[in-house]
Amino acid sequence: MSDFKHKEMEGSLFENNYKERDSHPDYTGKIVFNDTNYSIAAWKNTTKSGGEYLKLKVSETEPKRHNTENKTYQSVGERIPSKHMKEYEKSKKDINQIEKIFNDEDIPF
Repeated sequence: MSDFKHKEMEGSLFENNYKERDSHPDYTGKIVFNDTNYSIAAWKNTTKSGGEYLKLKVSETEPKRHNTENKTYQSVGERIPSKHMKEYEKSKKDINQIEKIFNDEDIPF
């Protein structure tokens, strides 16, 4: 994969060699605007009077950042969704109890 990065307010379009249906774009590419990377898709179209134009669609390629300020959870190497926190806390408590039983020095073996 190329390490090429577009400059601000610049981009590229390339012919779509994978087009199989009319709904697939004729051209695809990337553009940078306000330090955000966007994907561009373009379709060749014709006006009612016979003129040609390109219809464009732009979509954000970087994952959207979700607000996590009010979410509280404890990470254990993986992200734990906050809606499952109660189950996580219960299973953590159960594991601690089991470990206590197996680490008890009173077991005669």
